[in-house]
Amino acid sequence: MRLYAERPVRLTAQVLFDLAALAWIYLGYQLSVRTEAAVLELRSPGYRMIDAGAQLGGTFADASRTASTVPFAGDRLADVLGRGTAAGDVLTDSGHRMLEIVELSASATAVLVGALALLPLLALWLPRRIRYARTASRAVNMREHAVDVLALRALAELPHRELKTASSDPAAAWRAGDSEVIAKLAGLRLSALGLRPPRTS
Repeated sequence: MRLYAERPVRLTAQVLFDLAALAWIYLGYQLSVRTEAAVLELRSPGYRMIDAGAQLGGTFADASRTASTVPFAGDRLADVLGRGTAAGDVLTDSGHRMLEIVELSASATAVLVGALALLPLLALWLPRRIRYARTASRAVNMREHAVDVLALRALAELPHRELKTASSDPAAAWRAGDSEVIAKLAGLRLSALGLRPPRTS
């Protein structure tokens, strides 16, 4: 599998584009991380609710213990105040649920931001790189074993003005088996992919 061209100009352009793609991936990762951190800052109210619930429950528990020492009505009063600790538990549970929701939302948002950042690469850069690798690999193989097929590809895919540089009638020369013109046509196709021309004997 040939990932890069052989000619310096095309090779340099490919390397620069690949480095730009890697930089874009890094920026997308950093953006998703920072977005997650920003959403996680919304956990503060949840922590405050947990602290408030713990304090409220502790206050009612202390009041219940103190009330139990009151003569005659102490037990009844302690029972009533003891039920107030449930309010603290509810507040604490609500705080924990809020934390879970915020953390889940932060993770989902980070994944979404990362996916959106990768979308241009998946839609534009990656298909072109895969297409080039396949095309260049086939062309290199044909350069070694099927120069005439490579020349035929040039006739089918390259603009006529480029084909005229190989021969005034390149199609007729190819049909006649003109090895010199076939080599030139193959070279044009390889050059379009940034690859070296076929070796001539």
